[in-house]
Amino acid sequence: MAPAPVNERGYAHPELLAETDWLAQNLNNAQVRVIDARPPQQYQEGHIPGAVNLSGFGGIPRAENGDMANPETFAKLAGELGIGDGTAIVVYDAPSQMMGMVAWAFLYYGHTDVRLLDGGWSKWSSEGHPTATEPSTYPAAVFHARPVEGLYCSLDSAKASLGKPKTIFWDTRTLGEYEGTAVGGGGAPARPGHIPGAVHLEWIDLLDPVSKTLKPAGELQSLLESKGITPDAEANSY
Repeated sequence: MAPAPVNERGYAHPELLAETDWLAQNLNNAQVRVIDARPPQQYQEGHIPGAVNLSGFGGIPRAENGDMANPETFAKLAGELGIGDGTAIVVYDAPSQMMGMVAWAFLYYGHTDVRLLDGGWSKWSSEGHPTATEPSTYPAAVFHARPVEGLYCSLDSAKASLGKPKTIFWDTRTLGEYEGTAVGGGGAPARPGHIPGAVHLEWIDLLDPVSKTLKPAGELQSLLESKGITPDAEANSY
């Protein structure tokens, strides 16, 4: 059975998702930019026509200490990707956690029209939508980065809020990574395990196992509440 359209699944902010049919109709829309968040090899094997591969531009820039890069550095990257202040961004992956991280980065730097492709590459390709293998580019643009500090939890903030009431640390990794028995993507962490007191709910459990689209709002709410992640709590995910 095909998944219900996003506006029929009860989400508070359906505008944060893009349906595959909508994107197929807007591939030639000059105000839409598509970002492929997958590794370069997967992008080269096939991607959504016009999509640019973020990894080919060095990925999300970071400061030397691992914090988010300064606004000027991110603005330069966005401009090179062809993303300006007035463009709509659609991010997709296989899916994986990376597409959420990319979308969050643009939201953090003040770009509000960012959407995740519901179902990602898996749904797009399975539905027979067009694909391409040649690398794509967009014309350079001007992007003004304006960090929204409330969306970011720095290491210092995390240390200060650890153990405070109504503060939740949500570990979205695999159970093995959470328990310190498995190596995560990109190599072994400096120290295995998780933040003390963090709850575990793997990101993939938020998706329908067949369509790879997000589960309906009611199911998501039940999953989150079972871990103590409620609207009145401050949730910091990693």
